[in-house]
Amino acid sequence: MPDLLLTLPAGLALGAVLGLLGGGGGLIAVPLFGALFGWTIDDAGTASMACVLTGSAVALAGHRGTNRLRVRVGITYGVLGTAGAIAGSLAAFTVPDLVQHIGLSALLVTSGALMLRKARRLRNPGTAAAPGAGLDSGIRPAVALVATGIGAVVGLFGISGGFLTVPALVTVAGLAVPEATATALLVVMINSTTALAARSSHITHLPTLAALAAATGAGALLGARFSRRVSAFGLATGFGGLMLAIAVWELHMAVSAT
Repeated sequence: MPDLLLTLPAGLALGAVLGLLGGGGGLIAVPLFGALFGWTIDDAGTASMACVLTGSAVALAGHRGTNRLRVRVGITYGVLGTAGAIAGSLAAFTVPDLVQHIGLSALLVTSGALMLRKARRLRNPGTAAAPGAGLDSGIRPAVALVATGIGAVVGLFGISGGFLTVPALVTVAGLAVPEATATALLVVMINSTTALAARSSHITHLPTLAALAAATGAGALLGARFSRRVSAFGLATGFGGLMLAIAVWELHMAVSAT
């Protein structure tokens, strides 16, 4: 079993990001597990799903009573994403690593740019959306398409999908950023459960995985509590910046895979 001095801090960091931003933990987990433990991107993605599932469940509990969680919206996006999550999980082990790294990079850049754009708008409080402004939980073609696509990304790359879910809940469902970061955890939990079930025959490194999942849960609880003290502008800026930083790392991994 790898040294706990590496395993526990890694899990805590992943959980903190997930609880604070409503996503991003899985994106960090996949390259981090590969770097720390030498796992393939497929093994790292499967382990990431288990950690994300644990962390999102704990962080979701930490958001109770904050008036940020929109349960109906979260269930709608999560359930609609299950078919995509299953399809993506089944395809994950046939897609070359290079393609996965490049695909992740493209998604990260797009999502990061969208959230930084949102952050610029939030800098002026007079133009920021009020909590729940424009809320739309109806099942429209755009909602079904976006939710299914997010589920497919979760299954294919073994990530939380929160980095896509948060912008989608802001732009498509009309949620404010703090609401989106909380509600995204419910979507992440549903998609992660489905994707992990589809990947169950590929679960490995159980002792390390158990320690990582437990540490992720602890970190997620801390992150969820701290998120209440961070402004919408701060959340959006931190989310966008994190996505762009990880995109650079994924491009590096893509070059290394050639």
